[in-house]
Amino acid sequence: MHKKLLIKAFKKAGEDIKTESVSPRAQLLSDFILEDSKAPYGERILRDNYNKLTHDSEAEIRLKKHAETALSHYLGYTDYLDFIDKHKPPIRPTPLHQESAPLKAKRTYGPKLLVLFLLLLVIGTLAYRYTTRQRWMIWEEDHYVEVNFDVEKHSLNQLKIYKEERIKLFKKVTPACDYLFFDKLGNVRLWYGKNKEKDLDYFTSLGLHPETGKTLKPITSYMIHKHICTD
Repeated sequence: MHKKLLIKAFKKAGEDIKTESVSPRAQLLSDFILEDSKAPYGERILRDNYNKLTHDSEAEIRLKKHAETALSHYLGYTDYLDFIDKHKPPIRPTPLHQESAPLKAKRTYGPKLLVLFLLLLVIGTLAYRYTTRQRWMIWEEDHYVEVNFDVEKHSLNQLKIYKEERIKLFKKVTPACDYLFFDKLGNVRLWYGKNKEKDLDYFTSLGLHPETGKTLKPITSYMIHKHICTD
C-alpha cells in the first residue's frame, strides 16, 4: 500500500505546483512531511522511490512511520489506516444462479437508481474538493500569511503548504532580557537560527527558518547570555 500512497502523493503534488518534474514534487512532499511530523524525510529518498516505481511497478518500497502518516494527511486522510481502509479492494458478491421475483422487480428501478447514484457522487466529489482544496502561505517579514497559488506573484520557493499553527504561532521576534524564554515547567518558548546574512533570528515556535530552510534550534541559557542579555 506504500506504493499507492507515494504515487497518489506525487500526483497531487504535481497538481498543486503545476509540474510533472519529479524533484520539485519530491521537495514539496519532503517539506510537508517535516512540517506535519516535525521529523525530516529527505527529498532524495522520495525521488528515488518514485523513480523506482515508474520504472518497475512491481518494485517494493517501504516508507517510515512518520512519512506514511504525513503523506496520508497530505492526501486528506486522518491517518495511514484511514488511507488503507479507503483503498481496500471491493468485495465481489457470490453470483446467484436464480433470481427471486422481488429481485427481478427491483431491476426495473435500476436506471433511475444509477442516475441518482451518479448525481450524488458528482455532488459529493465537488463538495470534497471544495472542503479539502489546497491552501498556501508565504513568509512576510516576521510572520506567515495565507495567499493564493500564483507563480506570477510568488516564486515556488516562497509558497508553502498552508498550516494553521504556522499562521497563528510562528512569528519572528526580537527578545530582550525580560522575555519569557521558558515556561513554568522549563519547556522552551523560543527558537533561533541564522539567516542568509549569518545573523541570528528568533522565533516563537519550532520549525524551519523561512529564509534558509534549516531547522531552528531551541534557545539555551548559554545563547541567552551570549547573544541577548549581553550586559
